Amino acid sequence: MITIHENFDIRKLTTFGLPAECGRFIEYTGEDDLQKMRAEGILRDALPLGGGSNMLFTTGSFPGTVIHSTSRESLLRPQSDGSVELTLSAGYPLDEACAMAARVGLWGMENLSGIPGNIGGAAVQNVGAYGTELKDLLKSAVCFDSEVGELVRLSNGDCRYGYRDSAFKHMEYPCRLIVYAVVLRLAPNGAPNLAYSRLAKALEGRSGLTPMDVRRAIIALRNQKLPDPAKVGSAGSFFKNPVVSAAEYERICARYRENMVAEDGNAQADADQLVPGHVNASGEVKLSAAWLIDHAGCKSFSVGGAALWPSQPLVIVNADGHATGADVVALEERIRRRVQSVFGIDLQPEVIHIP
Repeated sequence: MITIHENFDIRKLTTFGLPAECGRFIEYTGEDDLQKMRAEGILRDALPLGGGSNMLFTTGSFPGTVIHSTSRESLLRPQSDGSVELTLSAGYPLDEACAMAARVGLWGMENLSGIPGNIGGAAVQNVGAYGTELKDLLKSAVCFDSEVGELVRLSNGDCRYGYRDSAFKHMEYPCRLIVYAVVLRLAPNGAPNLAYSRLAKALEGRSGLTPMDVRRAIIALRNQKLPDPAKVGSAGSFFKNPVVSAAEYERICARYRENMVAEDGNAQADADQLVPGHVNASGEVKLSAAWLIDHAGCKSFSVGGAALWPSQPLVIVNADGHATGADVVALEERIRRRVQSVFGIDLQPEVIHIP
């Protein structure tokens, strides 16, 4: 079923809660609806919107068409190898899926608990937290191919997942491939992923852990550092954690140490201890964007109603409920300039900007 709204206010359909209006808003449920929109030429210029948790409407007025799936179907199916497949339609809320999996004792999704948005958008973004990314669970994505007008199934490899990246983000136009459903592979006899040190510490000494135990611990950790999206608007982590070569990492450390010594002639810390980094399998180093923002002196920055969240500087918030997209963009640019000046690093936004 298709429902069409003209000149529609979509502010409440985004987690930022910024002024946002689109020329036309279309809600749909099934493949027949997508077929109809394709036949009418709507999909070529439309923008798909999931849970609105990773979008920034920069001007507050998007003249085009926004489409939104309202389908929330789910199916659990045991497999011969002992795993369980969970199929979710694109409009299914990610955190509700995490809760459902934990309730029935299935391992895999628990570390993604508390992330806002829908599963369709999560598959596009390759969301991740506390040592787990969606790509680690995804078996396939069922998509509507608007060029040929039929459903196609993409394997995990076809999705070309990377850090907060996927094939869906590099299409000729946003509705070229529309995520229709996602198939996840979960484990009834798995084990907790405690790679994230704060999570391991929170659960230290506990035995017989269940997915629900880990879910509760994850939510507690998130509540300590992140704003409640029901009370304070944000898009979660605003910037990507930079990934640099080993040589670049050494340069960044040396540059920061020089700055430290210039400010304090008694600074004795080794350069490689000053800038924390995690070496991945390829030898590249992932840096903490939050640490960079904090140590570049940005935590107190604000522009209009936009500010950084005090306990997590990676998050830009709609602090007073009256921020605009222009406020957020101006604050973003100010932070990027400062981090570039101090560390020589160009922070890249994780949030998708819609002009």
